Amino acid sequence: WGEYLVACSTADGRLLEWQLDTSTDAAPIANAPTDNLGLLVTEERFLFALGAGSNPRKVQWCDRENNILWTPDATNEAGDIELQTAGQIMQGIRTRGQSLIITDIDAHSVTYIGGQFVYGFSRVGSSCGAVSRKSAAAVDEGVFWMGQRGFFSYAGGAVQDIPCEVADYVFNDMNAAQASKVWAVANQQYNEIWWWYPSEGSNEIDRYVS
Repeated sequence: WGEYLVACSTADGRLLEWQLDTSTDAAPIANAPTDNLGLLVTEERFLFALGAGSNPRKVQWCDRENNILWTPDATNEAGDIELQTAGQIMQGIRTRGQSLIITDIDAHSVTYIGGQFVYGFSRVGSSCGAVSRKSAAAVDEGVFWMGQRGFFSYAGGAVQDIPCEVADYVFNDMNAAQASKVWAVANQQYNEIWWWYPSEGSNEIDRYVS
């Protein structure tokens, strides 16, 4: 959030901010919704609470550059929306000129439009849900993520399947009960995306696919 670090607590879903003071801990953001699934800082300097208030489809955002003002009013740009999906939000990530919110079944683009609605939301892919809350990575070419049985990309327009010759090997040898630990990393020096995952016989990450 600017130069400050913001985070979503996995223990209780509170939004926290740390202001670079090593003598103090991160503190809850005043007035922010609780019981969230995650967060996103948009290119326009709004803070999104994902799965806000224990609603797995709700996105709520603060006023521009004011992360303690969350109540919508004619004098600010705070707001909220419930995504038109049967899934639950898994991850939000910034990409070129917009943001992308991925659920466990589909994906939605988020574009700043200003005015009464502030943001426009559009479903850009179905049957492309993320396998975990950290399975997507963004690079100049767009967003790439791992789904339950395949890999996907978004660079504007519609979500695309990524052809993968080792997909059967990866997904037939993954511990589905531990899939929430899947983690994506962008290795931009070599123009690669790596996904770290637990194999079928492991409860912890012990393999990767790139």
